Amino acid sequence: MEIGETQGRSESKPSAQEAEAEAEFSGGPEEKETKLAELAVVDLIAIKEFSDCTRSISKKSMRRYAPLSPFAMAASAEELRAEIEATRRRVEAERARRQELIAETSQAAERNRLRRQLEEMRHCLAEEQLENVYEAERRRSLDEDRTWWQHASDAGGSILNKQPVMRASGGNSINCAETVATGEYVWKIEGFSWLKCMLMQEEEDYVVASMPFQVGNETLFFSYSPWGDYLCDQHHGSLAILPDTRECVAIRYRIYVKAWNGEFVQWGDTRDVVHRGDRNRSGAYGPDVHWPDHPPASLGIFGLSYEELLQSEWVENDTLTVKFELEVRPYDYASSRPLSLAAEVPAPTMSDDTHALLEKGNVSDVQLMVQNEVIHAHSQVLCARSEVFSKQLTAGMQESVSKVVVIEDCDAATFKAFLQFLYTDQLPDAQELLPKGASSANETESGSPQLSRIQALLAVSHKYQVKRLQLWCEARLSEQIVKSQVCGILCQAHLLQARQLEMACLSFIKHHMSQVLMMPSYADLIRKWPQVALKISLFSAGVSETEALAAIDAFEKPQELQWEELTDSGEFLYQ
Repeated sequence: MEIGETQGRSESKPSAQEAEAEAEFSGGPEEKETKLAELAVVDLIAIKEFSDCTRSISKKSMRRYAPLSPFAMAASAEELRAEIEATRRRVEAERARRQELIAETSQAAERNRLRRQLEEMRHCLAEEQLENVYEAERRRSLDEDRTWWQHASDAGGSILNKQPVMRASGGNSINCAETVATGEYVWKIEGFSWLKCMLMQEEEDYVVASMPFQVGNETLFFSYSPWGDYLCDQHHGSLAILPDTRECVAIRYRIYVKAWNGEFVQWGDTRDVVHRGDRNRSGAYGPDVHWPDHPPASLGIFGLSYEELLQSEWVENDTLTVKFELEVRPYDYASSRPLSLAAEVPAPTMSDDTHALLEKGNVSDVQLMVQNEVIHAHSQVLCARSEVFSKQLTAGMQESVSKVVVIEDCDAATFKAFLQFLYTDQLPDAQELLPKGASSANETESGSPQLSRIQALLAVSHKYQVKRLQLWCEARLSEQIVKSQVCGILCQAHLLQARQLEMACLSFIKHHMSQVLMMPSYADLIRKWPQVALKISLFSAGVSETEALAAIDAFEKPQELQWEELTDSGEFLYQ
């Protein structure tokens, strides 16, 4: 093919080589033809060398090169020789580069070997450090006499040299719960109906998880899967506790779910588990947690699927609220102490004794009149526990002489609960605040009975300035706010200057504004208490507390001045 093309070109237009041959040989036609044949042979040899060189490249490498261009196909012999020489130099350069890459690969392999060796040494170091921690704890236990074993001999000699003890007595006390830490965590999942969609958008997430929660030295997370499926590599389920530790810890847990009436109802039993931390696996714990492909008989919170849970009493205002009560015991030896054989001192009975004093009314010197019921009390206790009672009974007021205090703004049951706190300093139990014959599940249009009783207890504790009980009532009401009661609770918080409760109500209204605005109680609140309406507007708009207080002061001062002017002029008396 090349020969034909060369001959074709020689017939049409002489090449440079042909011109040289013609200039060098001025002989006849036969000598010229011989010279051209020699040149053709040289071209064939060069093309063969190029083919042998390219044939040595692997098929995979050949794919990276494009076929010869039309220019190369039409190039002259000199141009092809130059291209062959350039290609040969590139081949030599690639060969030299391969030697460099082989040397670098050898160095990378050595680094990889050293990294594995370093990881092994670090693992050995961690094991040795852990053994030293255990040994140091054993030493401290011996130094503090917290172990049940003791050396059989002393510095003077072995046990064989000791005299036998013919009449021996002793004892030992081991406390397994001394290092147990307790905690309580409330977790709300708002916009609950959007949870599945959100997780499907994120694609790789199967669960929604809480912020980390620390109990003692251990960190835990809480997770919920709407599919009742993947929680971690080892376990599936719906709602679970996930310890984030490599230590061996014991956990006792209880899980509660909040119902529409504000009560937390326990889901499942109280359980004790031992979590053995491992870098290669995690663990999850909950009433329906199970191994993959081994589902329990009841899957989901109270056996409800995600869709059923959305329509149940456990989701209010598109919010699921759960509570975890945790007790965590770290990996540690039980503390041990010598047991004293002296008479044991019983637990304090002060609270029980003072409660019995109130119930029996012995040596009482004050009568409290509540709803035509007489309660016999003790002035010393009342004065010590309440500054208001102290002024009534010791500052020359009518009550200090008659020793009779009439209570007109509180029912008997609520006031008895208030007195019980004054005498025992024990906060009331939620069930104790229910009226007789009522249950926590009963709820009327006016709200739950328990909620109303706590509101009444808040009012009486504020009246008699019992701060601890007042703050407890605020905290309980903040946990049980519902849309049907939020306006009444906010009004009470405003009147009693219960700051903690007021902020909780404002936050609830901000997050449930569309529902609260439709309540008749909201319209009454705005009409009767414009100051409260202003607070709602400022809080919902995100105004800072300092600016909000300034705005409220500017709103209230003209009203106070107008009130004073009407009072001074006597106009108010005739209206």
